Amino acid sequence: MQSDKPELDVTVVIPTFNRTTLITRALKSLLNQHHLPAGIIVVDDASSDGTPDVVRRWATETAFPVTIEVLQQNGGPAKARNRGIELANTEYVAFLDSDDEHLPNTLARLVAPLERLPDAVLSFADATIVSPSGVEPHGLFRPHIDLNAATEPLFLDGLEVHALCDATSALLKASIIPTSGTCFRRRAALAAGLMPSDFRAGEDWLFWLRLAGQGLFVFQLDDLVRHHRHDDNLTHPRASEFMAREKLRGFLALLDGSMRVSLTPEETSRARRLAKQCHANWLYHLSRLGMRPYLSGLQSDLGKQTGGGYRQILSDPRSLMRSIACSLLRP
Repeated sequence: MQSDKPELDVTVVIPTFNRTTLITRALKSLLNQHHLPAGIIVVDDASSDGTPDVVRRWATETAFPVTIEVLQQNGGPAKARNRGIELANTEYVAFLDSDDEHLPNTLARLVAPLERLPDAVLSFADATIVSPSGVEPHGLFRPHIDLNAATEPLFLDGLEVHALCDATSALLKASIIPTSGTCFRRRAALAAGLMPSDFRAGEDWLFWLRLAGQGLFVFQLDDLVRHHRHDDNLTHPRASEFMAREKLRGFLALLDGSMRVSLTPEETSRARRLAKQCHANWLYHLSRLGMRPYLSGLQSDLGKQTGGGYRQILSDPRSLMRSIACSLLRP
């Protein structure tokens, strides 16, 4: 594509799965950038609805260069993003989910701090949440951070930037970083081990914790992303149980060292408390599935690891009663 717009040394990685009706919106937001990316890699996670064909047609019609990598087997967002990072050949990589949008100045704003701060490995910004119920500015990061206690301002020639004083501590409970509003050094991501590919939820949270060991996290308070929320049926009991289970697995991996995240003694103690809370949350959502799934969950590897299988019933009889009631009420 011939363009007089300046180009940035950044590749945008877009993981996608069955997004024929939404992905062109994300691609258009990249076409509208004031500073274009050097590359765009769409990693299709074995879609069944023709999403790769939609991307190919759009790229042909707009003459906008897009690399399309089609995975033969669905592996989840972590595997898709990891493949995109591996294929990139630029200094920086930015994420954009296939149902989100970058604003026209997003890439230029995210790359700038990394170019000026050699110790910085991640640059991010906040996001505007767009949902059927309305629009919520500064909806993902700002409500969850104490700027005075957890950050320090940096002065970069008129660019208002802050740094997380301790990224691991700030992100230990949960990810508060909008994934589509991030840009990072590719070599730092590779050194950190990329995303944990055996997680299908919370993989971004664990990736940021891994990356925190590589250098400084800097951010801007402005919204540089439109994060769209739609009906993914995430309120269904099975989806809630899945999310709770993956979060518990994440804390256990942090505590047993398999996630390769260095925790201080205080952070380790805090992670144990959070894991205990996640365990109770998982049992609650597990019991809502009914008696058979509840007992099966207790006998799973995770159930035995966290409570000793059926012995868990003795310490949490309310979950058992709830699972019985859900089984009786289920049509």
